[in-house]
Amino acid sequence: MTPLYLILLPDGSQDGPFSEADLLDLLDADEVGAGTLCENMQTHARCRLRDLFKVIPPPPQPTPNAPARWIHAPLPEPEEPPAIAPPAPQRTLYLGHPSLWLYWRSLLLSATLLAAAWYLGPWPNLGPWLVACYLAGGSCLALTLLRRSSIQYRITTRRIEVQRGLFSKSSQEIRIPDIRAINVHKSGFRGLLGIGDLTFSSSAGPTDDLAFFQTPRAHPLKQQVRHLQDRAP
Repeated sequence: MTPLYLILLPDGSQDGPFSEADLLDLLDADEVGAGTLCENMQTHARCRLRDLFKVIPPPPQPTPNAPARWIHAPLPEPEEPPAIAPPAPQRTLYLGHPSLWLYWRSLLLSATLLAAAWYLGPWPNLGPWLVACYLAGGSCLALTLLRRSSIQYRITTRRIEVQRGLFSKSSQEIRIPDIRAINVHKSGFRGLLGIGDLTFSSSAGPTDDLAFFQTPRAHPLKQQVRHLQDRAP
């Protein structure tokens, strides 16, 4: 007859009866520990559960004729492509126009006409000449300023550009890495003021591809472009 056992709990209560098979199932399910005290209901002998069963260690080597066991292997994770950094946004470092000294003749003519109109002001009989001088001087000044504003020089972190025109615009540009030669030409009184012609060439030939005529700060602008070339990869 298979013996039955009672489990003695720490609080003094009992649980059971259980057969040896039941106790083994409880041990496998970790519902009771191996050190739990139990009592044989026939002999009233007490022992620990670990004394009722013998732990059989696994064989050191697999059985030669045992079938192979297959287990699921994790699939390799797909490699993520390296992140490509977005290009840095293009920034405008210089935006300007030719110096007013380039139009000194037109400005002198406009100043002369306006001065003549101011001089003729007190004379009552010279009204038509007064109006003509004011109109001619103002028109000359306005056309000179419009002509200057129609030419725009731009230096960005990627290219240099010359843009011409007020309504129908045309432009010419060179990428910073493509520049091979930068020349500065200054002369006369305007050269003492730092005003000069800044020319850029993308080849070693005698011709220039792009020019900033009579631009202020010609030498600092040249150094700025050279600095951009040194930083370019």
